[in-house]
Amino acid sequence: MMSTRGSAFRARVAGETLYNPWLDHMHRLGATSLKLMALNAAMQRDIVHIHRDLGRIYGQPKIMERLQEYTAKITGANVALMEQLSRDYIKPEFDLKFTTIDDHLVEVVEEVAVSKPFCRLLHFRRRDVNRNDPKVLLVAPQSGHYATLLRPTVERLLPEAEVYVTDWANAREVPTEAGEFTLDTYADYTREFIETLGPEVNVLAICQSTVPVVMACSRLAEDNPDAQPLTITLMAGPLDPGAAPTDVTKLADKMHLPTYLSAFTTVAPNGRRVYPGYVQLMSFIAMNPENHFSSHRDLYNYHVADDTHPGRERIERFYREYFAVADLTAEFYADTVSRVFIKKDLANDRMTHNGKPVKPEFITCPIIGIEGGMDDISAPGQTREFLRKFTGSNDVSFYEQDHAGHYGVFAGGHWRREISSRVLGKIREAAAAKGIEYSSPQTPTEPIEAYDPQRMYERAPAPQPKPQDLAPKKLVPGAGELTSWWKLFMPNKPAA
Repeated sequence: MMSTRGSAFRARVAGETLYNPWLDHMHRLGATSLKLMALNAAMQRDIVHIHRDLGRIYGQPKIMERLQEYTAKITGANVALMEQLSRDYIKPEFDLKFTTIDDHLVEVVEEVAVSKPFCRLLHFRRRDVNRNDPKVLLVAPQSGHYATLLRPTVERLLPEAEVYVTDWANAREVPTEAGEFTLDTYADYTREFIETLGPEVNVLAICQSTVPVVMACSRLAEDNPDAQPLTITLMAGPLDPGAAPTDVTKLADKMHLPTYLSAFTTVAPNGRRVYPGYVQLMSFIAMNPENHFSSHRDLYNYHVADDTHPGRERIERFYREYFAVADLTAEFYADTVSRVFIKKDLANDRMTHNGKPVKPEFITCPIIGIEGGMDDISAPGQTREFLRKFTGSNDVSFYEQDHAGHYGVFAGGHWRREISSRVLGKIREAAAAKGIEYSSPQTPTEPIEAYDPQRMYERAPAPQPKPQDLAPKKLVPGAGELTSWWKLFMPNKPAA
């Protein structure tokens, strides 16, 4: 017994973390159960339709006809909701075929600029466009979702820039012959893409990707200062997780990583050890279960009350993207959790890249920091406080968007109207300082304030809760709560 425990301990120390061989089996069992529930709901709907059609053929009282129509809507909504929850979601497409430039529709062609085992560098080429626009490298995060989650980001940038995106592969589909993929590998890929696109590229990193981007650019600036990108934009990333604790950082602080990895990593059919995307998805949902429950309750009501309501398509479109997840390599997940969140190596000046120290002070190009005032994943302060480490750059800017959550930083109205105009404006300003002339912008740009490390930045005041929101909410009803619980599923027409 002692020998077995000792070998297991040495395996963990050596990096050969144990894994859960039953994890995929339990996931398949749960997925199959959901599919059976969806099938049962579909059978109930069909039975209701049969009774309704028989009543129309042989006649029935008016009240029975209305009751059957109402029941048909209920069962149809049941089927739609269960199908939404039990569907197998494949990798979505960007599906960006056109953009508008100078009030003309322009065709967009998606091309693979660089292909590597774990990533494709995509170029969204605008056909027959005679413009000199900024070149933007959008470094997508590798946190369980595909790069297509950044579709709104790309869509907004297309009229204004030549856009390149890192399209990370599903680790489950990468053969073991490709080797390991760690946080250092991520930074290697990023550095290679920056060097491929040249020093006029503007790097835009979102969320988790901000860390390897700082690693790559710091090493590049130290090794070859002239190869630095034109600008670096860091958006809502965990650069200094200790500056503003969240549920994510609190979990990391008390996590026993070997135990967690042994429970939640598995081996894919190709033999690669992975951290499954569905586990990461459950983690995301667990952070805000009430919001997701509320969205699906609204979706149910839309199906019952008004199947053509625009809110229905909006919710379904979001969850088609949100439920499509990719696996991460187990070593990358362990590396990120350990070095970024538990040890906080980058914030504590201990981060290395391939054994060499990462020194942000070597970066001299303009730096742009962006945060959302209501971000509960990378809270305000995690990006801002790290900006003080870029002492080598004399052009550091910062902008906090009031009332924007994590996804609102790179998608939605705040991104389209306010954040993107400031980022693009700073990019053009940095280019002009180097004598680079771009074509005139498609939309007006906005100025962005310089970052002042001595200033005490404050969060925007949170909106005051309504009286009815102050009562404690429960996801599982207790005794005597059946009436209020049933109201969640009543087909009242939702507000527009």
